[in-house]
Amino acid sequence: MIRPRLGLRTKLLLVALALLAIPWVGYRYVRAMDGFLRQGQEATLMGTARAVATVLDDRPRLMTPQVDLLGALREDRDLYAYPLHNPIQLDGYDEDWSEYLGRAITYGADHRLSGTAPAGPKGFSFRNLVGIRGNYLYALFLVKDPHIVYRAPDSLRLDQSDHLIIALQDPQGAFHRYLLTTRAPGWVNAYAVTDADPTGADAQPEVRIQGEWQEAPGGYTIELRMPLAMVGNKLAFAIADVDNPATRQVREVIGTAGTRRLADLGTVMTPSPRIQAILHGLGRANARLWVVNRQGRVMALTGSLRPPDDETLSTDTGGGPDLLSGLQQLIYSLILRQPSEDFDDTLAGASRLQGADVRAALAGRPAIRWRHTPDGRAAILSAAYPIHDGDAVAGAVVAEQTGNAILTVRNRAMESLFNLTLVVFVAATLALLAFASRLSTRIRRLRNETEQAIGSDGRVRSTAVSGRHARDEVGDLARGVGGMLQRLAEYTRYLEGMSGKLSHELRTPLVVVKSSLDNLEQTTLPEEASVYTTRARDGLQRLNAILTRLSEATRLEQALQQAERESFDLAALVSGCVAGYRDAYPGHPLEARLPAGAITITGAPDLIAQLLDKLVANAMDFSPAERPVLVSLESGSREVLLSVENEGPPLPEQMSGQLFESLVSVRGGGDGEPHLGLGLYIVRLIAQFHGGDVEAANRPKEDGVVLRVRLPMP
Repeated sequence: MIRPRLGLRTKLLLVALALLAIPWVGYRYVRAMDGFLRQGQEATLMGTARAVATVLDDRPRLMTPQVDLLGALREDRDLYAYPLHNPIQLDGYDEDWSEYLGRAITYGADHRLSGTAPAGPKGFSFRNLVGIRGNYLYALFLVKDPHIVYRAPDSLRLDQSDHLIIALQDPQGAFHRYLLTTRAPGWVNAYAVTDADPTGADAQPEVRIQGEWQEAPGGYTIELRMPLAMVGNKLAFAIADVDNPATRQVREVIGTAGTRRLADLGTVMTPSPRIQAILHGLGRANARLWVVNRQGRVMALTGSLRPPDDETLSTDTGGGPDLLSGLQQLIYSLILRQPSEDFDDTLAGASRLQGADVRAALAGRPAIRWRHTPDGRAAILSAAYPIHDGDAVAGAVVAEQTGNAILTVRNRAMESLFNLTLVVFVAATLALLAFASRLSTRIRRLRNETEQAIGSDGRVRSTAVSGRHARDEVGDLARGVGGMLQRLAEYTRYLEGMSGKLSHELRTPLVVVKSSLDNLEQTTLPEEASVYTTRARDGLQRLNAILTRLSEATRLEQALQQAERESFDLAALVSGCVAGYRDAYPGHPLEARLPAGAITITGAPDLIAQLLDKLVANAMDFSPAERPVLVSLESGSREVLLSVENEGPPLPEQMSGQLFESLVSVRGGGDGEPHLGLGLYIVRLIAQFHGGDVEAANRPKEDGVVLRVRLPMP
């Protein structure tokens, strides 16, 4: 398995990744803080709901009248008057009601009160909204009627055209009925009708009920207003449809409830002014307070979930409006969910509250509920607390607040955490990278100095190692390497001087042996003893040859230090040597490929001749008898190539790079001559002295070896 190579920088960078645990721990802390903040907000909002409920406890006059009127609640029969936040202009159009149109109740065939013809596919219906603003009750009717029949110009009757019926109970408990019709679109008034005059022929106008009648696509719109002082707790509306202008007979009547008798009327739920005043005094900024009765109908509402116009949510971390800060805010806005005041608040202006928290409070148990708006842009917390009337539950207080404040605090904490983590991570990473760079530089320098301390010939060039004075582990390593190089240099010097010492020490006993053999040979010896003296003489000659060659390498190294350089013709030198080799090696043909002109180099001619002697002698030793040895000389622009080729056994692959080392030989040693591997070592010493190098390679097409010497041109 191949294991990837990781440098110190990479390893320390991986170690720096452990710093990523900081944002994770911080994130967990912020999440825990978010939970604590939510609990605190829940406790605070529940305290607000409990305080308001405590103010409304045991006050039957505030809650009982509304509770008693609503026994069985029906959304379509019992009307709810929404608090209108914007002024309503009586113009017969629904633009002023746009905020509440989604809560309009549709009345159709299921709400038919009477009719002369069966209900058909005509689709006569209307939508109704009731609201309160100031001291007036407003009503909007969006009528779907393809055939509008207006009141005849010469008719006194009110019931022979499309008309609106209003039935109510006044605050004193009396029952009243009004009809509203018109001869043409525009301003309209209601007329009071009685059981004695149901057609309204003698009816008197009720100027307190005013409105506007306007045609609309597929029907018409009626927008009216009446003082709250006219309206008690019961109210009903009905629309009568007349389709045939000739007969002017009422075809169908659809209504919110019966309009003939007081008992048939539906109830109208209006916010309690007294409870509204209490809530207004107890209201909180950025919070909304509801009071609902036992049926969940809203009796009072104050406050808003949105902050005032002069307050805005911001997650600014204090940075200036520069490019970096803007980019930072952009990144955070993509990562973190930002608080928004532009959310869809479907409960705003609702007539009835439903939910697990409201049901629990109406059952006598305080409850907390988190919910998201339909568009998912805000989380809303609601706390419901029961209102008691003795031992019974008369209603509930519901306090609502968005979680934007918590979200803002959490975002600021997360941004501060991210900023701090980023700064710490970058600083720590840079510090670790700087430390790793310095450490790796010191180690690399130590490696380079160690590699350069020992030359290609195995000699120690220098024992000086930088960083030995550092008081750390790298300093210990440098001191250890320096000590090792020092001991290696001493041992190398010992080995280099051993050949000279060995030659000197062996010369004396060899002289003694030689003189003893000479004396022994002068005496008369038995014939069988002459064999041993001959062997002793041969061994003595071989020892002399070994000492001579050892001394030759030592003397050459010393001679190189004192050799003088001169310019000479290398081609002439090689040509003369080759001529001498033909006489010295008559059994081996010798070929030469030399340039026609002179090749002038700078160096020691006698050393170059000695180099060529060694190369040719090596080639002759390995070349088969009668096979030629080739000596070639080539001149280039920057160097001269001297080659000696011979046929014979190829070089072992493992020996091609070691052939020119000291005491290395590939000879079999079967010829009786001592081979110490110093000949090619001397070749390398001479080539390096002249600034060149040597190499050995097998011939590519034939068996044999080629030895090349490259010498630089002056």
